[in-house]
Amino acid sequence: MKKVELVAVGRVIRSEGKNGSLRIKLHKWIKKEPFFKKIYLEKEGECEEYEVERFSLVRNCPFLKLKGVESLNEADALRGREILVSHEEFPDPGSDSYYDFQLLGCVVKTVDGNLVGEVKRLISVGSCNLLVAEKEGKQVEIPLVEAICREINREKKEIIIDPPEGLLDLNEI
Repeated sequence: MKKVELVAVGRVIRSEGKNGSLRIKLHKWIKKEPFFKKIYLEKEGECEEYEVERFSLVRNCPFLKLKGVESLNEADALRGREILVSHEEFPDPGSDSYYDFQLLGCVVKTVDGNLVGEVKRLISVGSCNLLVAEKEGKQVEIPLVEAICREINREKKEIIIDPPEGLLDLNEI
């Protein structure tokens, strides 16, 4: 699987016990028990697929047992690797919701129909995220708030914004 089709959901912290269990750290936006049945761990540019055998929480610490990882040494070899999941495994967030990664590649337009650019990345700043839209080599940071981002259409991969006067000029990088 290509890395561009994968979403980072956490990291392997260390091995735990003799049976190959892994202590992991999940990203904060994963609020419930993990939904994924398969994960990918990157090694030297290649993503290896693993089937999840078991997930458990012990004193609020998440642990993962992967099929085929049966010993302490095998688990130790996975320490520090990023945990990646196929974007197709994510449950539908609902019609009015989205995952941040679904905004990447969206076209940003103003309510007047002017093209602002394509979302290349998101930046977390406190409780607010910024969309980084790029057009012709220039980047603009746009606060991801309802007052500015009026419509987010996941199916069309389009975000309609109503920026305050000067925002698009002020944030140009």
